[in-house]
Amino acid sequence: MHHPDIRICTTPLTGDRAREKIMQVKRSLPMSLLGANLLLNLLYAALGGVIVPALLENADPVNKDVHLAIVMTASSAMTIAIRPLVGAWSDRTKGRFGRRTPWIVAGAIASAVAVVWLGQADTVIAVAFGWLIAQPLLNVIESPLDAVLADRVPEPARARTAAYYGAGAALGLAVGAVAAGATIDDLGLTTLGAALLLVAGMISFVLLNPDRTVTDPRPRRRPGEWRALWRSRGFSRVFIGRVLVVLGQQMVLVYLLYIVIDRTDQNAADAGRTLAAVVGVHIACLVVGALAATRAARRNRVATVMVATVIGALGLGLPILIPGIAGLIAYAVVSGLGRGAYVTSDLLLLLHVLPSEESHGRDLGYFGWATLLPQAVAPALAGVLLTLTAGSYSILFAVAVVLALCSLPVVAALAERTRA
Repeated sequence: MHHPDIRICTTPLTGDRAREKIMQVKRSLPMSLLGANLLLNLLYAALGGVIVPALLENADPVNKDVHLAIVMTASSAMTIAIRPLVGAWSDRTKGRFGRRTPWIVAGAIASAVAVVWLGQADTVIAVAFGWLIAQPLLNVIESPLDAVLADRVPEPARARTAAYYGAGAALGLAVGAVAAGATIDDLGLTTLGAALLLVAGMISFVLLNPDRTVTDPRPRRRPGEWRALWRSRGFSRVFIGRVLVVLGQQMVLVYLLYIVIDRTDQNAADAGRTLAAVVGVHIACLVVGALAATRAARRNRVATVMVATVIGALGLGLPILIPGIAGLIAYAVVSGLGRGAYVTSDLLLLLHVLPSEESHGRDLGYFGWATLLPQAVAPALAGVLLTLTAGSYSILFAVAVVLALCSLPVVAALAERTRA
């Protein structure tokens, strides 16, 4: 769907050199998006998974669990609120640098300042304040960065680019956790290095991929735009499918350390090392699955999403059937392959069903809720389930399988409409 409120303006180019320059920009974008998403998720993993818990441990070791739960819940609530707002504001941004570039650069600089300040925090209040600023600011980068994929990647190249984008997120999460864990003895230096890397990476991204999108100086606001988005059959079904799949995955991931202890009878220290190996295998298979699904997703988005969902559900079910560490390794491999293929194909399906070209930032911001909401709900839901079942992790895996499979009929209804 094309709307008159937005137009793509590119400086007129003629001749072979001009055509070669355009093709070089197009070829550079997938790898640039991989690198930018890797950096962003590196910060998320390092800060949220290692540095903030470590800072709270240093500030108040007795009450660290309670403080961490409060801080993470509050920061998630702020992030849920800000994602669609930043996306919508970037849709309406005008100027010589385009729509997305100002938000990516400003978000990177502001995030860097907050991250450096967070690294110096030595009280619970200071840590909480730092993360409540840093996490929403990182989303100021993420929301317009997601929109770049929808704005600038033509349909034939979207499957490959989506695979690169998803692989960048997976690699960033792994590298961030490992790097932060290895440098945890000097959190001030770690946060300073992460901040500088973020700014350098995002500035490099916008320089390599200049934004030539120009918005109408007076874009029309259509009444009921927000409600129309959620009434969109394609958008709402992909959203619901993503919520169900992510909720099942997160219910397992949030208790994975305790699952390793339960299945191996190891102490916490040894289980932590085993967990690192399991997660490493899972991330590696996720990257392989993301890249392997590219061609299939290009041919049939819905079918690839459904096959990926079934593979992921099979992986979640294997620890029920296979005892001990072997079941966890089987889970890491099969679920990782399915999850990687799902990341690629589901993103491609989402980009295909977005209802409005002029509101990619806003729409993708709202779609971010499909990941954020399950991440917020999963720990509590899994905790209640474990309480009711006397700590049965097999039941947890079984519920995760059911949730994933429940997404299949929701997505299947889009098959005729979205077949390539």
